Amino acid sequence: MTSEDLLQAGHVVKERWKVVRKIGGGGFGEIYEGQDLITREQVALKVESARQPKQVLKMEVAVLKKLQGKEHVCRFIGCGRNDRFNYVVMQLQGKNLAELRRSQPKGAFSVSTTLRLGLQILRAIESIHSVGFLHRDIKPSNFSMGRLPLNCRRVYMLDFGLARQYTTGTGEVRCPRAAAGFRGTVRYASINAHRNREMGRHDDLWSLFYMLVEFVNGQLPWRKIKDKEQVGLTKEKYDHRILLKHLPSDFKQFLEHIQSLTYADRPDYAMLTSLFERCMKRRGVKESDPYDWEKVDAVSGTTVPTTITCSQANQTNPAQMKNDYIAGNITQMTVAASNISGTEHLPRQNDVDTAPIATTEPLHIKDKVSRKPLSLYMCAIYPN
Repeated sequence: MTSEDLLQAGHVVKERWKVVRKIGGGGFGEIYEGQDLITREQVALKVESARQPKQVLKMEVAVLKKLQGKEHVCRFIGCGRNDRFNYVVMQLQGKNLAELRRSQPKGAFSVSTTLRLGLQILRAIESIHSVGFLHRDIKPSNFSMGRLPLNCRRVYMLDFGLARQYTTGTGEVRCPRAAAGFRGTVRYASINAHRNREMGRHDDLWSLFYMLVEFVNGQLPWRKIKDKEQVGLTKEKYDHRILLKHLPSDFKQFLEHIQSLTYADRPDYAMLTSLFERCMKRRGVKESDPYDWEKVDAVSGTTVPTTITCSQANQTNPAQMKNDYIAGNITQMTVAASNISGTEHLPRQNDVDTAPIATTEPLHIKDKVSRKPLSLYMCAIYPN
């Protein structure tokens, strides 16, 4: 910690959450590990300055409240504000998928691990779309594994600060703006995002596609290019079929499907889900199989540690696990310790990864999803 940090070790927020150490930070805020003095559990506190121009915690909390009960979205513990900062208190989680991939010997996941992670991520994306929101920053560091025995094999979607409601209060799809501004992280952003076009549901799936390619290849072709515009041009010219080399042949259908979608189109989530499941069945992949980071080291004979309490004995199918409510908590939210919001490779202060907050527009396209407007979820987010 430095003197410039919003919180210091030992500081107690709202007479309940004691700061232990800083564990992450970025252009939009800071993350601290803390302890809940009531429940004694470890927590994460996500904090943003009350004076910074780009404030995202309101959106994050609003989206999380609307997503409560979804399998891959966790409960949050609490939130508040004072004259210096806004904050959200979350349950501390395990390593994010970017860290886990980089920890592998060749910096890549096996097809088995990739398929199972991809299926969970797809379900998480479908869940946020089902309530009328786009994530707009789908990337490995915005997904983490649970850190407790009951949830250590479940993937959690993190960081909703860049989310956008794509539906109206009547459930219709909003008409796209002529120019929306760049959103997301350069490496995983869709071509539409690079072109500053309004992002739709398919753009989140494009980012998932790039994630899957990186999972099995260990890298993406534009990984060393720092300029956002150049990365966009590279993606436009690149034959994406080449990216399928190390993925099952079925993923040609995944690519062709997202290529066929336009802004207002609803992706065929059922077809994509069955694609993952079909690939797993053909390869004999089971949900209970160990993930790459859980496999026993051939030399030492020990299990490679990645989360604090996850054990090989807990081989629970994530689809069978219900929300893991902790005694004394009304709500819960997770965060990967090293991630804040889209800061994985290029600094936000240079507006490389994420552009300023977008403007709004009133026109709509029919596609009923959710009838409740965002305004209903924005009230009373930061009680004093």
